[in-house]
Amino acid sequence: TISTPGARYACADIGNMYLMTPMDRYEYMRIKADLVPEEFKQQYQLHDKIHNGFLYMEIRRGMYGLPQSGMLANKLLKKRLAQHGYFELPHTPGLFKHATRPVQFSLVVDDFGIKYIGKEHLDHLMQSLREHYEVSLDESGSLYCGITLKRNYEQGYVDISMPGYVQKQLTRYNHPPPSKPQHCPYNPSPIHYGKASQNTLPPDESPALDADG
Repeated sequence: TISTPGARYACADIGNMYLMTPMDRYEYMRIKADLVPEEFKQQYQLHDKIHNGFLYMEIRRGMYGLPQSGMLANKLLKKRLAQHGYFELPHTPGLFKHATRPVQFSLVVDDFGIKYIGKEHLDHLMQSLREHYEVSLDESGSLYCGITLKRNYEQGYVDISMPGYVQKQLTRYNHPPPSKPQHCPYNPSPIHYGKASQNTLPPDESPALDADG
């Protein structure tokens, strides 16, 4: 996006894509009635559907936990996109483009990272998706798959970050702060170019850690 003149980037997300995908073959499941809260049984009138202590159900649409749900949802999405001229590139799974429009996007489950030239072409993709799905659009393209993206189109660069990630992991593992700042786990070797770049790394002579780290 940065290297293509006039290109812009946006992100989109399909809500409940799995749950909105019909099954090609119905599945069946039973669950112990005791596991269902009483208020649910009353609200959905389930008491007369209990047989030998179990509730039996027919699954007609995708649901989380079914191994085929992802495959069926992806297959149906590709079919619906093809009707509007979008196709997956044969040698790059997850990368799609339009047959004639300057639009291409990467697809990770139900998240779209979209490169486009011209707002009308982004609108065409959104209209194509919204015929069948509930789609949210972020034209700033600031968050994709949990990664924060900050673009500077004029100067031609993208900052990629995960704000707060390190602090969350330090808190999660209860890692005590060091007595003095440590910005790298070891002293990196100097960068060499040319023939010297093939030399082996010098031996690590730093003292070994004891049981307390």
